Amino acid sequence: MIAKAPMPLGHDMEGETAVELRVLRYFLAVAETGSVTAASRRVHIAQPSLSRQLSALEKDLGVPLFTRRPGALTLNAAGRRFLPIAEDLLGRAEQAAETMAAAGRGAEAAFTVVAAPATVACLLAPFMASGGAAGPTLHDTIQAEPSKVFDTLMHSDADLGVSTTPPPLPLESAFLGLVPVLAQVPADHPWGGRCEVTLAELVTEPLILMTRSNAARTVVDEAVSRAGLTPAGVTETGSSAFAQALAARGRGVCLVTDDSRFGLTELIVRTPDGPLTVPLYAGWDAVHYARTALHELVDGLRDHCTRRTETLIGP
Repeated sequence: MIAKAPMPLGHDMEGETAVELRVLRYFLAVAETGSVTAASRRVHIAQPSLSRQLSALEKDLGVPLFTRRPGALTLNAAGRRFLPIAEDLLGRAEQAAETMAAAGRGAEAAFTVVAAPATVACLLAPFMASGGAAGPTLHDTIQAEPSKVFDTLMHSDADLGVSTTPPPLPLESAFLGLVPVLAQVPADHPWGGRCEVTLAELVTEPLILMTRSNAARTVVDEAVSRAGLTPAGVTETGSSAFAQALAARGRGVCLVTDDSRFGLTELIVRTPDGPLTVPLYAGWDAVHYARTALHELVDGLRDHCTRRTETLIGP
């Protein structure tokens, strides 16, 4: 989650961070349990001391955070607004501690990436399988629609987003490369022995396309429209794997960015403007605790993307 940090909670710069984190943990414990008594047991601190720390936090922020009733505390409007900020700050602190501990053990930095399923399949998973860059690697992925990748990044604990649209501010961004949109047919199709097909030829066949929220579908529609062409027929699906399965059954030519499956042959789609491709961008928090390692990861993904594209369509 990306959020701006609040103003310092104390005025003594010596040890300020440690005090802030401790007080934030107390605040979250009270918010979750609804009582100072229960929270004090959870965080192993005397009840009077926790109450004083909570009051000091509210004084530093300049607003009360709880509605107080006999035996119970509930978050008020200010408390509800402060809750995600406190969670974010503690989450960042824990991530930083884990990263530094891993560095002390000589371990590589590992990150979670948000991306569309096709990007996970054709870029992130092969990157990991091939060993990736020397240094930062991927720990896990969160799959999301391309239009929701960076929103998911900003509202989760993920470290990096990869999508077909540029990330919004305040995220830092990088262009990773162009991903070919491939026409895929069974080996016994008349085009089975070819390496490429023109857009004019393509529209004479029944097409199996992704739904309109997919970037590959968008560039196909735009290219066909610019050329003044009309497809002979279109079947839509929300799954690239299912599109390939339909093509393998002889239902048409599928157009996807995925590597081929089910024995399909890949063809580059030539248009008057060049091969049909989709741009790919990375985005991350400009003040991420492991920004340098993220830059290394992005460089590795860019190199991997470039090598894959050059293998398919040449330099």
